[in-house]
Amino acid sequence: MKKILSLISILALSFTLATAAEPINYDAQDINAEFEQLNKIENYVQNNEGTTLESLQSQNSNLLTDINIEADAAASVAASDLPAGIPAFWWGCVLTILGVILVYVLTDKDNAQTKKALMGCIVTGGVYILYYVFWVALTIF
Repeated sequence: MKKILSLISILALSFTLATAAEPINYDAQDINAEFEQLNKIENYVQNNEGTTLESLQSQNSNLLTDINIEADAAASVAASDLPAGIPAFWWGCVLTILGVILVYVLTDKDNAQTKKALMGCIVTGGVYILYYVFWVALTIF
């Protein structure tokens, strides 16, 4: 019985570990090419006072071709661009309180993402409590 319970607990705890993603490879020339269009827009706005993104969009400016601009950039960063592409729930689940703090800081205080990280932290706490209860029950009997 102890072997089966030990195997189940090892499997349960192993699911909480995050797997490492492939290393990030980047090419400086590709990055510079991507930012070249943004640099053109920045120069245009600096040379023409009063120009806004809305006015450029309404003019169907050729400066904005092949550029997808989100209205709420903070939400898109918080939702999809957390470090290593790991969702907020897993940050809280694996790193517990530290994960919640990291998500809070990295998403610029996004409450929705912080709640997800907190739920992950609570799930991990619940798993550890259940594990402890089962372990104590096993040692008593």
